Amino acid sequence: MKKIILLLLLVSTKSLLAQGDREITYGLFGGGIYSKMSNLPDVIVPKGIYEGYTLKEEGKFGGTGGFFINWKYPYAKVAIQTEVSYSGQGTDLNYEDVKGLKYKMTFGYSYINVGAQFKFYPAEGFYIGVGPYVGFNIASDNIKYTSNAQQLFADSGVYFEPDANVQKVLKESLTGKNYFYGVLSAGYEFSNNLSVGARYSLGLTDALMTEENGHRYSENKNKINSISLIIGYSFDFDDLGNF
Repeated sequence: MKKIILLLLLVSTKSLLAQGDREITYGLFGGGIYSKMSNLPDVIVPKGIYEGYTLKEEGKFGGTGGFFINWKYPYAKVAIQTEVSYSGQGTDLNYEDVKGLKYKMTFGYSYINVGAQFKFYPAEGFYIGVGPYVGFNIASDNIKYTSNAQQLFADSGVYFEPDANVQKVLKESLTGKNYFYGVLSAGYEFSNNLSVGARYSLGLTDALMTEENGHRYSENKNKINSISLIIGYSFDFDDLGNF
């Protein structure tokens, strides 16, 4: 009886391991990213303060790249991919008023991103994915300010703060934060280990903190959304038993 039970256990274990066969790969990816932070005009000039101006956000292109490990289960047509990556994301804020003042604020943040995707393969090589990520801001005061204020001062005699002073105030008043976001992805993995993909990242939490200040900069919900196109290359692990 004991031998029969032991035999059944061995058969069951072997069957389970057969179903658990997996393909583990690791690799690198890189590409371009277009991102934009929301609600910046309401941070700089709260509604109802004055009229006669325009203040518009404009997304910026940047780069992204990182390292991944992909656990693929072919029998179930699914995979789990974990990642660590870098991304440069930014937004320009352009101001112009009826008195001729023009300025540009550039919010140029850098992030270390950590997350994972659940991937489903509806067809050989093609996948769709979804997963949670967190972006750690490693350049939280990277704000640049340029204007035509000194030209207006020379022409009209009306005093404006130098750009360097305004930029210093912005860096002290506005701080880039770590934030959580969700990723929707689609791509194709070729048999030669190359892959291509597209991603849409939806910001879930506030990515900018407004410190106490005397310049009417106000706290708001500023979320970052982005679109990226990437290309990757993967390598196979020789010993699957280590994972």
